[in-house]
Amino acid sequence: MKTVSQIIFSASNALNKWLKLDLPRLPSPDGKRIGTQSLITDAKAISWQCHVVSNTYNGHFYTVIAVEAYSRFTLLLPFDFAPTQNELQERICQQWTHSLVSLMVQHGELPRELAPLAFSHIIDQMDNVAWWRNTDLSVNGHVGDAGQWVTQTIADRNIDALSDDDALDLAYYINSFHKRAKDDNGKKRQFYPVPNFVEDGLSRFMSGWLDSGDIPDPYQMVNSKSAVKNNVVSMADYRAGKVK
Repeated sequence: MKTVSQIIFSASNALNKWLKLDLPRLPSPDGKRIGTQSLITDAKAISWQCHVVSNTYNGHFYTVIAVEAYSRFTLLLPFDFAPTQNELQERICQQWTHSLVSLMVQHGELPRELAPLAFSHIIDQMDNVAWWRNTDLSVNGHVGDAGQWVTQTIADRNIDALSDDDALDLAYYINSFHKRAKDDNGKKRQFYPVPNFVEDGLSRFMSGWLDSGDIPDPYQMVNSKSAVKNNVVSMADYRAGKVK
């Protein structure tokens, strides 16, 4: 079975401390920006910036925030304890897969009856994982925004913590907004997280598995004006504002 080349989880200093870990720093090729290296998502790897926030001052409930480096897709994971590294990795991968499969079904990329098989097919490929202590400052701005949504929502509702359903709903809301980020050439790009997240998942995990056959690599198509296959038409519609 094809596996993802590499999954990188970049843990902030706060998350590293909360988990009581001593993760190594992400290597710096030139010896600069140690601890603040840029995260890369491409056809060979996918990177997530991970952080944790306390839901209330001196409270006992926490929310782990994971933001994917290219799509800026956000996951929110409530905890009332500090998990082990393996437990957190399992939770992130499960929520990542759940969100991906749900969106594939919602936007017509995957028949609903295949969802359970697709979940197993995808999560079985998440076996090449590396953890580093690092904070990509460009992605961290989106992490910080998500943290503010978490704490403000909890304050507005006068609750101690988000439930799992609350976290899913809030993440869905956050991911519905367009984002701004710079590309590799320093040019600003404006985009919605969902189509980029789904296109990545289709190409990375589902090529050769769906009836549509091999799925184009979105990272080779970023600057291409050529027509895309039918299996990403609904994602193109999403960008054009035709899909809500």
